[in-house]
Amino acid sequence: MGHESASYFVAGLQVGAAESGVPKGMDKSKQITYGLGGLGVLLGGLGVFLLSERGREIVSNISRHLERAPASIEQFADATQLELDRIQQTLNQIAARLQVVG
Repeated sequence: MGHESASYFVAGLQVGAAESGVPKGMDKSKQITYGLGGLGVLLGGLGVFLLSERGREIVSNISRHLERAPASIEQFADATQLELDRIQQTLNQIAARLQVVG
């Protein structure tokens, strides 16, 4: 990153901090209060989501998909290993031909 682009980056960070809603000279205890307030809102929204019927349905669907994930991952790993073996065999053939020529 050049000097000019670094100054744009720093200026962007300063603008981003000003736009966050937290005053620049705020003391640490108020910053923590703002942070904990935001965390509380996030956790509250998550709680409402999990208590709703639609939220429970979504979580149930995700858990069903995760139960099937190990089999899918194993199939992917097997297919990948077969492809890597094929590539290794092709490279060995190329190396053998180059030794004959060279």
